[in-house]
Amino acid sequence: MRAFTIAAVLSFGCPLVAQVSPTLQHPTVKSRAPISAIALHESSRKSIASEMGGAFMFPSKCDADGNLYIRKYATDRPLLGPIVKIDPEGKRVALFDPAGFSQLKLDRADAFSPAPDGGLDQIAAVGVSKPQIYVLHFSSDGSPSSPVRLDADFQPYQFAPFAGGNLLASGFQRDPQNKSDPERAFTAVFSADGQLLAQLSFEPLPEPVHAAAKPATGELQKPAPTLDLADSEPGPDGNIYALRRSSPALVYVISPAGKILRTLKVNAPAPGVMPNTFHVSANRLAVSFWEDNTHTLAVADAQTGRRIATYSAPTGLGPSFACYSADEGVFTFLHLGEGNTLEVIRAEAR
Repeated sequence: MRAFTIAAVLSFGCPLVAQVSPTLQHPTVKSRAPISAIALHESSRKSIASEMGGAFMFPSKCDADGNLYIRKYATDRPLLGPIVKIDPEGKRVALFDPAGFSQLKLDRADAFSPAPDGGLDQIAAVGVSKPQIYVLHFSSDGSPSSPVRLDADFQPYQFAPFAGGNLLASGFQRDPQNKSDPERAFTAVFSADGQLLAQLSFEPLPEPVHAAAKPATGELQKPAPTLDLADSEPGPDGNIYALRRSSPALVYVISPAGKILRTLKVNAPAPGVMPNTFHVSANRLAVSFWEDNTHTLAVADAQTGRRIATYSAPTGLGPSFACYSADEGVFTFLHLGEGNTLEVIRAEAR
């Protein structure tokens, strides 16, 4: 696995942002040859107007109509940047800005999801020790509507809404009255009005083989807590598909009642390589793996996790995988072009 320094502020728990340069390394086991991959070739490239110039944050999202939802990095409020909706022709059609909920006095806004009405849902919070958690809803024109407050006490990072109105949220929880209480991952399903319905439990991941030893005692350092979920999206079957950052990649299929219906295992292109995002389309999911400036995408069956094909992205794009269309066989990437213009690049196998 490789860690990255990023040309913008990186919010804890969210693997984000724009111009990425690899500098720090963790040891990665590479005992077997990488999986053979089909090369993707660029089919179109569109530059977005200068208002979207500069850094952006990912993961980005897309909807069934091919619209992209891209979170802009705002230097004056890095944790409250607006989200821009871009249509398939590269035109901005809406701006979703959490600053529109000024009455909430938000400290941060995190994961978001396109809404069925053409708008957007996003999770946000006020405070740190005892945060107030809200799900924001924007109408299709970008105007804010009534927020929903979640009846829970945790720091949220990941979020996705179910088609029927229930909400999946994931983050970290700790006892603010106990300074020695360690953070722990927390994931739950809430009703449409914010009431807790079910808390989810996941099997612990193996500790990394490169865990460092304390120089004085020789004892292994306890690894920092990690999120249960690295990314999540509503699926066409009414369930939420949620990615766990592990190798192989694990994708949980979660019901609106908060049950894990199945766990899909998608092998990495080489041992130890971690996924950075994924997208669901029709009956398939595409998982993005980024390692040593190499971008590999594994397409798998959304019911069984069976690998269908492995693709290599065009060089120089970075890790910003924005959208996948199973019907068209098209992958969409974001890239910072010359003069900090944002480029939307579509690629497919030929």
